[in-house]
Amino acid sequence: MNMMHKDVIPQVLAKRLHVKDATTRIAVVGASNDPAKYGNVIVKNLSQKGYTVLPVNPKEAAIAGTEAYADLGVVPRPVHVVDFVTPPVVTLQVLRQIDPASVDAVWFQDGSFDDAVLAEAERFTVAVHGACIMVATNWL
Repeated sequence: MNMMHKDVIPQVLAKRLHVKDATTRIAVVGASNDPAKYGNVIVKNLSQKGYTVLPVNPKEAAIAGTEAYADLGVVPRPVHVVDFVTPPVVTLQVLRQIDPASVDAVWFQDGSFDDAVLAEAERFTVAVHGACIMVATNWL
């Protein structure tokens, strides 16, 4: 498992994230229609950069004009990156349901992880915390 920090993210994730078009699919767990929340800002930002964004929110049919999914299990595959914008207790619950072989990376926005989440993330080849996905995708 590689726990990545912001200084090495571009090199490690370039395999998927350098492709700034619809071939890179990023699920945003905790997506929101509230423009004041990062779950909304991230969806809009990544969409504007050309990524296929797959919002996940059990209470919304669409986020920022994009179809939303009730849970990660019903998101159409493939999913390359799962980005979490949820409280750690929710992050942990969802993370436990993901097959590590089914995604290239899991990404934890500030506030979405704690020690239990990071311990569970040991199952994944690439798990990122300590860096914002919006900033990291600006580097690519």
